[in-house]
Amino acid sequence: MASVKLKIQERAFPSRGRARMHESYLRQLDIKEGDEVEIYRDEAAKPAVVAVFADTLVEEGHIRLSPEDIAMIGAAPGTSVTVKKRPPLTDRVRKGAEDTAGKVREGATQAAGKVRKEAPEAAEKAKEGATQATEKVREGATLAAGKVKEGAAAAKESIEKGTDTVKKKLQDKDL
Repeated sequence: MASVKLKIQERAFPSRGRARMHESYLRQLDIKEGDEVEIYRDEAAKPAVVAVFADTLVEEGHIRLSPEDIAMIGAAPGTSVTVKKRPPLTDRVRKGAEDTAGKVREGATQAAGKVRKEAPEAAEKAKEGATQATEKVREGATLAAGKVKEGAAAAKESIEKGTDTVKKKLQDKDL
């Protein structure tokens, strides 16, 4: 997209969001009066967006901006800036959607790689956990079986003693 380098001049009559430049630059940028342009101090900085109007009284090589717009781009009068035609809204939306789709795709690819990498390890840990749980259940069951056997033996002995006592009493009474 075409761009021009111009020096900032402060406007005599402040009008935020509006710029004046020589009409030859409107043709160079392929814009008409009232179209928006982006003004950059440098490519890394956020641009100021202003509507442009032709003015034959503005010297070639200059752009007139309000003090607020000059401050927005972090510049001062006399600073050189880059002026570009602002892409139409549909192009900006399309670029934003493409950028977002790319970031989503990249994130999904990273997530899939992480899952692929960590899944076998997680499965192994789950298997180890299941083995440990099985062993604990086996130990608990063995311990419980031993206690039940002890209880059953004690009950058998108690029943046998009770039976012997009843038998003896019955024999003593000669029924």
